[in-house]
Amino acid sequence: MVNLTEPEISLTASLRELRDRFGGTVIGDSGVNIEACASLKTAGKGDITFAEAARYRPQVEAGGASAYLVTEDFPDIPGKTLWAVARPRETFIRLLAYFHPDPQYAPGVHASAAVAASAQLDHTVCVFEYVFIGEDVRVGGGTSIESGVHVGRGVTIGEDCRIGPNVSLMRGVRLANRVTVHAGAVIGGDGFGYLWMDNRHTKVPSLGSVQIDDDVEIGCNVCIDRATFGMTRIRRGVRIDNLVQIGHNNDIGEDAIIVSQVGLSGTVKVGKRAVLAGQAGVADHIEIGEGATVAAASGVSKDVPPGETVWGYPARSIRKAWRELAHVARLPQFRRHIKVLETRVKTLEEQTNKPDSS
Repeated sequence: MVNLTEPEISLTASLRELRDRFGGTVIGDSGVNIEACASLKTAGKGDITFAEAARYRPQVEAGGASAYLVTEDFPDIPGKTLWAVARPRETFIRLLAYFHPDPQYAPGVHASAAVAASAQLDHTVCVFEYVFIGEDVRVGGGTSIESGVHVGRGVTIGEDCRIGPNVSLMRGVRLANRVTVHAGAVIGGDGFGYLWMDNRHTKVPSLGSVQIDDDVEIGCNVCIDRATFGMTRIRRGVRIDNLVQIGHNNDIGEDAIIVSQVGLSGTVKVGKRAVLAGQAGVADHIEIGEGATVAAASGVSKDVPPGETVWGYPARSIRKAWRELAHVARLPQFRRHIKVLETRVKTLEEQTNKPDSS
């Protein structure tokens, strides 16, 4: 039976110890014990929270947290323990990881798991209940595979990966190191390609695969299709939210962000650090440049230049879209002006066409 190596630990550290570890200056009681992180609204005794601007002073004054992460120019508040740092939000995220580390699982393979004889699993791998691992699979050290996962023939999973419940890794998929795949994702399903032949829709075979590079995180119920030929590629550091569809032969650049319900058609290329906001849709064979942003619910039918922000349907420069919206808001005014002008033109025409009484 696979279990945690240890029960969830409740960590405690003095504010002085945290300051020595993460830097900054404490104003107040540096010996106060911190047990957890909490929001500014809910933090109580034993908690630390953050206030990244002076406008949050009233909440700090009224709050009950044991300590507050604040900016270096935050005003002193009598009776409150403040920990001043250059970037409170970043330090708070580090504290979250410190007080709430990812669970560590004991190595081993659950008795209910089905593992092919030719599969190669590092001795530090943890395999949960009812996992299927097919022929010629390789799994690197420190990886955990949670219950109900399907790992198809020839799949490679690197070191320190986290494969969530009911994930499907189809044949030949390759995951590098420190990849996280959350529950229900399907990686390497067939691409959606059909040709009208012989009076019916004929499926285009998907003969390629999917490559996921280092340090990628893939949300729940994401689908990443295998390539027709070659590789669908998700490059280092990409973050993909829940319920995203990535079509065949896509190439997603390093550190790109793809938010929930985005849909990418086939052969889309996304540049480094590009952002695709929620419900954006991208047509096939489109290139989105490095550092570009596609705003929420936009429909992209043309290439997006590097660094550009586009919005709308069809997506165009957000500055152009704003100008268009400003004109749309003035349409009733324009309509009134036009009616006045029509009346004046009609009057002038009548005067011009009036017979000369002389």
